[in-house]
Amino acid sequence: MKTISIFLVILFVVLQSFGQNPSFSKEDYLQKSKSQKKTGWILLGGGTAIAVVGAILFDESDDWSSADTGGFIMLGGAAAGLASIPFFISSAKNANKAATISFNYQKTYFSKHDIFVAKMQPAITIKIPL
Repeated sequence: MKTISIFLVILFVVLQSFGQNPSFSKEDYLQKSKSQKKTGWILLGGGTAIAVVGAILFDESDDWSSADTGGFIMLGGAAAGLASIPFFISSAKNANKAATISFNYQKTYFSKHDIFVAKMQPAITIKIPL
């Protein structure tokens, strides 16, 4: 009985995981890119500020215990600054995924018997988010 219940739980988990179908739109990728870029800038700015404070504490300390504290704070700030790099990289990848090539129709004006006539013409547009 125990093995049957374990088997059923595993079966339901596997079926649920195959049932998921992620489909992201351009707006989803742009929003994700924007939030990742914001997180990267926060980590970089906060890490730099913390590293500077740690360096000041490390430099002005007279005893070893506060020097160790300043050194650990400085290393934590440097680690936060380095942690921002993957966020910037993934932000750029998501922004590139949002850049799409689409097919649509554009109006083209030409003259016919002294009047301008609008004709719909197929066109390829490339949208690149800045």
